[in-house]
Amino acid sequence: MSDRDEFVVRADREGTPIDVSELRENPFERRAQPRSILRALSGSRGLGAAALAVAVLILGWKLRPAELVATVTGVPAPTGAAQGGIAHLKAADPHSLQLQIIDQLRAAGVQASGYELARVQGIGAQLPQPVPEAASNVLQQHGVPVPAGGALRIEISAP
Repeated sequence: MSDRDEFVVRADREGTPIDVSELRENPFERRAQPRSILRALSGSRGLGAAALAVAVLILGWKLRPAELVATVTGVPAPTGAAQGGIAHLKAADPHSLQLQIIDQLRAAGVQASGYELARVQGIGAQLPQPVPEAASNVLQQHGVPVPAGGALRIEISAP
């Protein structure tokens, strides 16, 4: 009995399925088939899981959200200019400037509230009509134009 026949008999005895046609040929000369690739990877599920994890990370990196304002406009908003009803200010300490403006507006009789969104400090308020002179002076002091509709929004970010 030859070595090949002994291998086939032992495989039949142990119940391991063997395709004898694959034993007759040189495995390096035949074309790879999808099932043979899956069979080669089935022994190491960790390798398949690692490849899948890397693919998910790469896809997540490529599809991450871009910088909203910088990408859309391409030009930074000028300081104090209102774009879409929002006044943009730059300050070394945005949080303290936010608190200062809110306190000044409240002292002028305006109910202002603060918020934080994506490292930008914001102020929102509904100005009474007509706008009180004290509130108008506070806005002018910080270089913010008085909104026409009475809805005040100020965003303060670091330079």
